Amino acid sequence: MADPEEPEDPPYPCPACGARLFGWTAARHPIDGSKIVLDRCEDDGLVVTRAPEPPDLGIELAEFAATGGRIEAPNRESFQGGIGGAQWAGLEPDRRRLHLSPRAAKLLLRTRGIEVLESSTPPSFRSYAAMLQTMVNAFTLHDNFFRNARAGRLPRRTLKQRLGFALDAIVTVLVAIPLSIVALPTELLGSLVGRGGRMVLETAVDPGPRETGPG
Repeated sequence: MADPEEPEDPPYPCPACGARLFGWTAARHPIDGSKIVLDRCEDDGLVVTRAPEPPDLGIELAEFAATGGRIEAPNRESFQGGIGGAQWAGLEPDRRRLHLSPRAAKLLLRTRGIEVLESSTPPSFRSYAAMLQTMVNAFTLHDNFFRNARAGRLPRRTLKQRLGFALDAIVTVLVAIPLSIVALPTELLGSLVGRGGRMVLETAVDPGPRETGPG
């Protein structure tokens, strides 16, 4: 049930195609566990971390715009994205606002003067690791526990935080091995049918860049 203090849908359109965004689901902040609302475009599959204002495309796409030729990004339309939903390891809604599908990526990159020539989802260790972490997220208190613990992002100042950290560490060790056996063929199948966890976009700079976003 939606929070009565929040609007059901955001007041701005999809940054990629201009269609209406709909309230989709809520994720947990990986550090403090607070709720992060996510919206979704039904036309191009783009998912947007909700905020009062629309995303700044210049900021969100700066890394891609500075990358020549080959771009890699988490694939929202992957098997792992569908399995995990708000607990998909590639989502990271606290770190970025835009969570891309292949179609949304093509539309958004075009606004930066970058044309997508070809897209694919080849198998890789990174995509497999994301599938495994997505499955593990179903059992832990913190999403992406291993990744954030190794990066030192999880606080352990209070007794509750230390107990939660210890519990997630134990659970991760117990479930990671059996889930790794399931994650491998699932991710390989996804890669073969274009639903792998990471999409690879072969791009070229458009000689006449233009803004085609809504508005």
